[in-house]
Amino acid sequence: MSKSTRPTIKAAIAGATGYAGRELISMLARHSQIELVGAFASRNTEAQPLAAIHPSLTGQTSLHCEPFDEAAVARLKPDVIFLATPNEFSMEVAPAMLETGAMVIDISGAYRLQDVSLYPRFYGFEHQHPELVKQAVYGLTEFARPQLKGAKLIANPGCYVTSILVPLTPLMNLIDAAQPIICDAKSGVTGAGKSPNAATHFVEVSESLKSYKLLYHQHTPEIAQGLGIANTLDKLIFTPHLLPISRGIFSTIYVRLKNGVTKQDVYAAWQQAFADAPCVRIFNGPQMPEIKFAAHTPFCDIGCVVDAASNQAVILSAEDNLLKGAASQALQNANVAFGFDEKDGVL
Repeated sequence: MSKSTRPTIKAAIAGATGYAGRELISMLARHSQIELVGAFASRNTEAQPLAAIHPSLTGQTSLHCEPFDEAAVARLKPDVIFLATPNEFSMEVAPAMLETGAMVIDISGAYRLQDVSLYPRFYGFEHQHPELVKQAVYGLTEFARPQLKGAKLIANPGCYVTSILVPLTPLMNLIDAAQPIICDAKSGVTGAGKSPNAATHFVEVSESLKSYKLLYHQHTPEIAQGLGIANTLDKLIFTPHLLPISRGIFSTIYVRLKNGVTKQDVYAAWQQAFADAPCVRIFNGPQMPEIKFAAHTPFCDIGCVVDAASNQAVILSAEDNLLKGAASQALQNANVAFGFDEKDGVL
């Protein structure tokens, strides 16, 4: 059925000028049930065609990107509002967006951490709406489907976090809890956002590799929360790195398995957890995940090698930071929340 002859769910996007916003607009253009009716940038911008901001959207949408205004969003009467906006902006506007009656899916980190006391340390601000934090559903799609149905505020997981929680969550009962979990993760430069800065200038990034935010990256407590080890942060070591590529995340995760746990047990746990997960692909050798396989796709690719003598396991995970790490997971969450086919607009 064409969009012109069927009822539609109406969507609006704040943060439409960013990379994740661009990906979301492109996916909504091919969605069979959701129609994008409004796109917004920051408050002090001038309206201009989305295709002028993102030439890749030429022919996909005729919408203009407008300066953000709560009243303008409300007049559209959207059923869902995606916030692809900076953390503090999302924190600020989410209450007003919820008052419109719409579902809010926040791609920022503003509503991810259930312990609001962590925001000053890891995000640099005091959270102004702790009551909404408690109401937010954490949208790691593969593990949150029952909670997503009927949710009003969905906190989309972080990009690094998704690449780590997807493979690790089904394995927590197989891992030796006394041993540390070490996550070595690398991301393309779009993970830093669209606003230019010296650290992500081509000359600084090209032909190099560097770590950043050592021991205090905001995704560290989010990973710990997702793994159920928030009270033992000392058991988690997460180190992010910046790759000289535009998009993609590759995470190498080191864990010690319990005595008697085999590689076959790891893969059996994954097969059970992801039997009905269209956006998770399991690699069981000889080919293992690589960024080039996952880039420009909505998949999280996972694989594992195990040394039976030491019980040491090395888990590999790859995804596109703009898609499974942001926009496509947000659309997966919307699909589940509204009862649509999870793949609609995504695959």
